[in-house]
Amino acid sequence: MEISVKLSRPIAVIDLETTGLRPAQDRIVELAILKINPDGSCARYVKRLNPLIPIPPEATAVHGIRNADVAHEPPFSKIAREVADLLKGCDLAGFNVSGFDLRLLKKEFERADVEFSTLDRAIVDAKQIYHAKEPRDLEAACRFYLDEDHANAHTALDDVLMTWRVLNAQLVRYGDLPRDPATLDSLFNPRKPVDSDGKFEWAGPNAVFTFGKYRGRPLQDVVRTDAEYVSWIAEKGDFKQDVKQIALNALNGHFPEKPGMGQQSFLALIQKK
Repeated sequence: MEISVKLSRPIAVIDLETTGLRPAQDRIVELAILKINPDGSCARYVKRLNPLIPIPPEATAVHGIRNADVAHEPPFSKIAREVADLLKGCDLAGFNVSGFDLRLLKKEFERADVEFSTLDRAIVDAKQIYHAKEPRDLEAACRFYLDEDHANAHTALDDVLMTWRVLNAQLVRYGDLPRDPATLDSLFNPRKPVDSDGKFEWAGPNAVFTFGKYRGRPLQDVVRTDAEYVSWIAEKGDFKQDVKQIALNALNGHFPEKPGMGQQSFLALIQKK
């Protein structure tokens, strides 16, 4: 492959497969690094990792990695030093690497108590270049999906009318997308809160904890393995009333049901495109 990037020092292209999309809370399940040197030589580094928290079903639907696949792999803390050494002196690159990968990677290094900084490095994000050179606003969507210009852009009424036309054209173009708003919402916003305080959130069809020692665990699993903890939430914890009611219902065998989704995950469909 012809290399157009002019390198004065190595550059490391990074990609992570993770338990989710929250850099402060989620963990790495697979790490890949392509290190390219100024002379054109390169090295590849790929590791699967035990995240030490459950991998939600919708994350597995994207990258195909299950809890059993990484049960005997090392946690990130075991490889943190070798990864830091590999990245030493490198500039960094990736797709959305600034918005996601590096933020999560920094958290993993912090948990491992290994120093890692991006302050002295160039960071090249292909997504930033893509969005800068290929606009993703309503006018660009009109040209792409409707093959016409949005002559009255940024007048409120014309924008909403055009948005509705674009939305319908998208559903015509992408036949694998669901047609109803509830399922579209579940597809593109899978981590919506279950309760008013966000103590539980949807992971596929299941309500999972967002706090405490069971963060990332489905409520049903915790009821089965530690009902006393759920009882504490229902009866003694300083939680909002709807959170307490969810816990009480769960103890009685009634768990939250995600509206408009059912058991099938559509996330895998969109990821194939």
